[in-house]
This record gives sequence, C-alpha cells and structure tokens, in this order.
Amino acid sequence: MQVDFRPHGIHLPEIDLWLDCTEVCGTNWISHGHSDHARGLHGRVFSTDETAEIYRMRVPDAAAALNTEPLPSEWNGARLTWHAASHILGAAQILVEYQGERLVYTGDIKLRAPICGHETEVVECDRLIVESTFGLPIYRFLGREEARERIIQCAREALADKLSPVYIGYPLGRGQEIAHVLCEAGIPTAVHGSIARFIPLYERGGYAFPGWVPYSQGNIAGRALVVTPEFRNFLEASGKAIRLIYVSGWAGLDNARARTGAEELIPYSDHADFDELLTLVERSKARRVDVVHGYTEVFAQILRDRGLDARPALAATSGGTMESNEG
Repeated sequence: MQVDFRPHGIHLPEIDLWLDCTEVCGTNWISHGHSDHARGLHGRVFSTDETAEIYRMRVPDAAAALNTEPLPSEWNGARLTWHAASHILGAAQILVEYQGERLVYTGDIKLRAPICGHETEVVECDRLIVESTFGLPIYRFLGREEARERIIQCAREALADKLSPVYIGYPLGRGQEIAHVLCEAGIPTAVHGSIARFIPLYERGGYAFPGWVPYSQGNIAGRALVVTPEFRNFLEASGKAIRLIYVSGWAGLDNARARTGAEELIPYSDHADFDELLTLVERSKARRVDVVHGYTEVFAQILRDRGLDARPALAATSGGTMESNEG
C-alpha cells in the first residue's frame, strides 16, 4: 500500500484517505482530539464519537460539525476498523486492510492503562506507523496506580504544610485525569476553565469529579489547583502559598525541575515510554515500521538494531520538547 508522509499529515492515495491531516483535505481520519492532530475544516472527518465531540468543541464551525462521521467499515475498496488507544479519551488507532495488506496507524498511543480512557488494543499488522514522542531509553514512566498514589500524596502533604498544591496539567487529557484523581480522593479541587470545559465529556464517559469548583483567585486556600502550563508563572508571581507539581512524561528529565520550577515531579504520561514502544512494536508483529513524531531517527535505528525493517517517516523530524505534544 502506498503511503505518502507529509509535514501536515499522512496520505493513502490508493484509497484517498488522510490520517491526522492538519491542513484542509477531502477525507481525514482523526486519531484523537489534541489540537496538533484535530484541526482544519475538512470535507469529511472520520473519528470515534468522543473525538468527534472534542473536534466540534475545538473547531466550532458548522461545516466541521456537520461533516464529522463514524468510521465506515468499507472505503474505496479498503476495510477500515478502529481500535482503542490509551492516549486520551476517544483516542484510537486505525487498521486499514487493502489488497491483502494490514496497515495500522497508531496516532499518539501508550500501552499501559490510562487513568481515564480505554486501554490500548494491540493490533497485529504487516506495516505499523507508530509515534515515538518518548522513543529514548531515558524515558520510563509510572503506571496508573503509582501515578494516582503520587498525585494524592503530594496534595495531602502540601495541604498539611498550609500550601496549595498546584498541578500543571494540559487542557485536554492530563488535566482531567489529575482532577479526577483528586476529586475521587476527596481533596477539595479547583480547576482552570480551559481544563474544566472538557469535564462534562469525561463525566459522560463514566469518570466522576465530585466536588470540584471553577478556579478563581479567591478560592485557592485549602484547595488543590489544576491549571495549564502557561498559568504557572501567574501563580508564582501572585505571592500565594503554593507548591508546584508537574505531572508529565517530561518530568523524568534531569532538567525538569529547573525548566518548570516544580518542587514535585511525577513522570506519568499519556504517551508510551521507551519500553512500552518496544513492546507495542513487538506485539504488532509488523514486518515494516514507520516512525513518526519525536525521536524518529534514533528510535528507528534502535528497531533496526533489533532486526526490524524500520525507518523515520520524515528524515527532518527531530526529538520532542517539554512543551510539545501535550506529553
């Protein structure tokens, strides 16, 4: 099957289908709702129901909403199915079966069970297109239960010290997971509006947020705060008694404390760490692996050293940064 890798997306010309295209195109599969994957007013959009709802919220133009559809089982001679990915709520891989070949595009993915969302279904295939945001051996992350315990422990310790624990999350995914853990543990929690706007979607998905309140400057004392990264500078300058806690895959880096100003680092991510990526590739049984996003050249070389036919999708792709890919 021909696959054309472009800076703005992946095109399967034989069946005229784009994968996570970020420029206007005819028909596009959107793997999940993060803005680096779900944007643009396309002719047609295929996705899971949760991703479609996020897409409508983030791209509110009527044309985008009206043209969002469930993934059809048949498309231009190919059989299409989606399979869950443990990235954020609604995230999914796509399996394309065409002329005897099975191709899987993972989108952003991890193998461990998420705090909120569906666990990844590993799909056997001939060709795998996999993201490698954290495709270096230095990245090792906590599992769901370990991360949950650390989030709760940090909050209780800060509150006992008369400090407001401030969790640096992301508007979609990590922010809701942190808020869910805190609320379920009975910790008074205030949530920044850019994170709170997606809470109803998570509640419809079965995740409870008992007792949370919207963040305002007057309701900091005695509460945990869940805010976005750009908001931390404001809180640090406010003079309030706070303790910054950074929950991210990037928290595992040696310079994470200096980069973020956080006193507590919790290396939990909605992406696969290095070992998870290796396991995912192995379990897919793919004969060819194309690596997209992040450390593409390095991770592809690691796979080649293990005897696989692997290559970076775009040679110019470089490693991630602490601010990229909502890690």
